[in-house]
Amino acid sequence: MKLNKLMFAVLGGLALALPAFAGTATAKNPKNPVIAPAPEEDLGLTLSVGYDSSYLFRGVDFGDNWISTALSLDIPLVDKVKATLDANFGSLADDSDNFIGNQSYQRLELGAGIAYDAGAAEIGFGYRWYHHMGDLDSAFEDGHEVGLTVASSVGPVNVGIGTYYDFAIDGWYLEAAANTEVKINDMFSIVPGANIGYAIDYSWHDRNFSGDNFTHVGVSIAFPVKLSSRATLTPYIAANFPLTALDNTNVDDDKLYGGVSLSVKF
Repeated sequence: MKLNKLMFAVLGGLALALPAFAGTATAKNPKNPVIAPAPEEDLGLTLSVGYDSSYLFRGVDFGDNWISTALSLDIPLVDKVKATLDANFGSLADDSDNFIGNQSYQRLELGAGIAYDAGAAEIGFGYRWYHHMGDLDSAFEDGHEVGLTVASSVGPVNVGIGTYYDFAIDGWYLEAAANTEVKINDMFSIVPGANIGYAIDYSWHDRNFSGDNFTHVGVSIAFPVKLSSRATLTPYIAANFPLTALDNTNVDDDKLYGGVSLSVKF
C-alpha cells in the first residue's frame, strides 16, 4: 500500500504505507549489454478480497466472519499529485452481529480523494460515503465523511494522523497510527503496527448512540507474502482494546481476531 492509501482505510484504521526502496547494482562498461524489456504498463487498478474473523470499524466490533471485496484506482494528475477512487463491499457471512443478534449486515463504501507528496510527508484529502444494508439498515444511517490525513516516516517507522468529519451525524473522528516493516526476504515481510482513536460526538452511524473521548487502542501484526510482481497475500492477527468512549456498551470487550486478504494490481 502506498501512502495515499492511508485515507479512509476499510477497517477504520490508518493504512500506513510501507515505502518500497529498490536498489540495483549496475556493472561499469558491460561487455555485452542487455536491453531490458519495457516494463508492463500499470493501469493503477487494485482488486482485493478478504476475510476477517471479526469486523472492527474504528474500535467497534460489528460482528463475526466478515467477507469483503474492494476495487481502487490511482490516477496521476500532475507532478506529485494523485487522485484515488475506490469501492468496498462487505458482509457478515453468518449474520452474527453484535448489536441485535443474528441479523444480516452489509456495508457499501465509495470514496474519492487526492494526495500530494510534499517530500517529508504526504497530505491527503477525501470524501467517503457509507451505506448500511441488511436487517440492521434501520438502526444505522448513511455517512457522508470528509477527511484530512498526513503520513510520513521517522527512520524505519511509518506514522500518520487522520481527522474525519461526518456531515450526516455531525461528529468527528481522529486517529493516529504507526507501523514498520521487518523484511525477511524479497517475498516475505513482518509488519507490526498500532493505532489509537478519539471521538467527538461520533456515533459510528448508530442512530441511538454518541461517543466522546478515546475510543480504542489497536495492535496488529501482518505477514505480507509477495506471490508475484502484482499479487500479495497478507494474513494478519490483531487485538482491539476499547477505551472510555465505548464504556458500558455491548461492544466494550477486548477482542483478538485475524484474517487474510489477497490484493492484485493491474
